[in-house]
Amino acid sequence: MIIRNHRLGAVVAGLLGLAGISPVSAELPGLSEKEWLGYFVGYQDKKFQFGITSQGRATIKVLGKGGVPLNQRLAIPLEFVVEEVMPDGKTMAKKVKPETLESAQPATTKPEKMVIRGKVTGDATFEVFVNEDRGVISLGGRLVDPGALTKNPLRFSLRVKFPDAYPSGKAAGDKDKEKALKDKMKNDRLQLTWSDGKRVKQATDKSIDAGSKEINGPGIVAMQVEFNSYDEKKLEFTASENSLIALSGGPAAPLHDGFTVTWMADPAKDPEGKARITFEVK
Repeated sequence: MIIRNHRLGAVVAGLLGLAGISPVSAELPGLSEKEWLGYFVGYQDKKFQFGITSQGRATIKVLGKGGVPLNQRLAIPLEFVVEEVMPDGKTMAKKVKPETLESAQPATTKPEKMVIRGKVTGDATFEVFVNEDRGVISLGGRLVDPGALTKNPLRFSLRVKFPDAYPSGKAAGDKDKEKALKDKMKNDRLQLTWSDGKRVKQATDKSIDAGSKEINGPGIVAMQVEFNSYDEKKLEFTASENSLIALSGGPAAPLHDGFTVTWMADPAKDPEGKARITFEVK
């Protein structure tokens, strides 16, 4: 029965080819290792895991004692985005179409100069670049073709979404738990380097608009995030030349409640998509 199904599939594919119709692609291939099932790219060292699924979803997971990932709620999603810039300056993110994702390279746990190509709604085509070197993950991307999205400017960006760093530690009204949480947070910090060279240290327990100029200044080129809940490890992000990092969030709130990091390159200065954002865990 299985043999007949494979033969039928081959016949259908051949007939579609003769008719000039390409068979529908089915996402990126996956790794065969048990711990990486469903992933196209997987990387792990003693401090963190990084993976990209066959549907193009990426995640950073900090490892605790024994090399075990911390609470799943502390996983940090990473998204590849094509944004349409509207006349009023606001942006509209286009949804990636997983079935269009492809790569000339096989699934791997040792990503080196990998290229992933895909489309978003509106059929704009983009490329993502992935590389790992001595525990440093390098990511980039560019818009290849606007497809039907020709009315407004488009740009490729990458979003890292930090979740609530203390998802189960808050207990309003319980003085003992509030004190214990405050003690945990005493060494938490966010250190930023602006594009003008100025270094800024930002408290993470004070309410603030993450998208304010007080945090973003003229643009961020490097940031270091340290939360006790991440096993006291430091997450470092750096934007290469011709690119910047920007923070954003909802209403004013402590940064440990969560915020978004957006990386983007200047298309005019980086038409070939050579700019990168790198990250590592120390």
